Amino acid sequence: MSVAAIIAEYNPFHSGHAYQIKKTRELGYDNIIAVMSSDTVQRGDIAICDPGFRAREAVKNGVDLVIELPTPYSCSSAHDFASAGVHIVKSLGVANALSFGSETGDAGLLCRCADMAGSLEPAKIKELCSAGLTYPQAVSRLLGDLGSILAGANDTLAIEYILALKGTGIKPVAIKRTAAHDSPEACGGYLSASAIRQMLAGDARDKAAQFLSDLPDEDDISLIQRVEKAILFKLISSSEAEIRSAPYTSDGVAERIMRYAHRSCSLSELYDKVKSRNITHARVRRAVLMCALGVKADMLRADPPYARVLAASAEGIKLLRECKRRSVIPISSSLARLSRISEQAAICAQITEKAAWLRRAASAGGLAGHLPEASRKFSVT
Repeated sequence: MSVAAIIAEYNPFHSGHAYQIKKTRELGYDNIIAVMSSDTVQRGDIAICDPGFRAREAVKNGVDLVIELPTPYSCSSAHDFASAGVHIVKSLGVANALSFGSETGDAGLLCRCADMAGSLEPAKIKELCSAGLTYPQAVSRLLGDLGSILAGANDTLAIEYILALKGTGIKPVAIKRTAAHDSPEACGGYLSASAIRQMLAGDARDKAAQFLSDLPDEDDISLIQRVEKAILFKLISSSEAEIRSAPYTSDGVAERIMRYAHRSCSLSELYDKVKSRNITHARVRRAVLMCALGVKADMLRADPPYARVLAASAEGIKLLRECKRRSVIPISSSLARLSRISEQAAICAQITEKAAWLRRAASAGGLAGHLPEASRKFSVT
């Protein structure tokens, strides 16, 4: 059995993702597992639409089994996102390779860059950050000629995947991207997810349709701006201890959130005020979302405690049986069942439930008609 895993967001699932799956299968992998973000995503935002819909689209387009990457791991930094995703892939016990999108498309070059990045002295990185550089900028400078690779968002994440894969025996497989990460322009029939999200959020659904295998329901399109007042209220009403205990709030981020939350009329305004020379916009977004969901920093220091099944093909059901035989973490489609495994699992499930309600509240259709996340049934396609 030859199995490749993909750690993805599918936010939303588009033709570029279908291309990666096709190319991965062409390399000889019989089955594909996707570990997919839940209701929150790595850029520190809520997902554009329901994870169930995104998982079904992945299965319709060649993925055999979709496992959830739960909140808070799904809205964490590149390092934490990659570490959590690889932990789930490794724990399932069936994957031979990890396939990922890459601006360079050169796994060998990325491995050399990862080796250098892994040997950098933390003290030197900290010194450059103190001088005003962001963490990615500091690492890029220390890598010298190879540092230019970090200019690509997917290559940056790829390096974190490769570092997390060390010692697992899982092969890194780089698939060259078909469109620039945040480009507003289509390239060869492909368009970036960020450009597609802008179309779905605006009045260009018909234009977005050409890059999607199916359109999400209009009522399910979710925008964080619809809940920004609630998030600002949560920040203002939180104690200093609660803000400081959230991930990514060190280095003065907590102080800046507390100083500016009540002076901001929108999340965009807050992000701009909290951001500084050495604190990236993405870090601020993640910190704010973590605070809003009540996530504690120590949660990210522990690995994901379970593997929750979101969708599967008929072939994926067979693969799931093999995963259950080999996995070192519990596997189930029931969040309620998984929440009873341990205290850590209960907390993770609770945060996942909160994130689901937040995304639904931010959807065009609102909360009406939704059931608790713990009652979600997984999809067989």
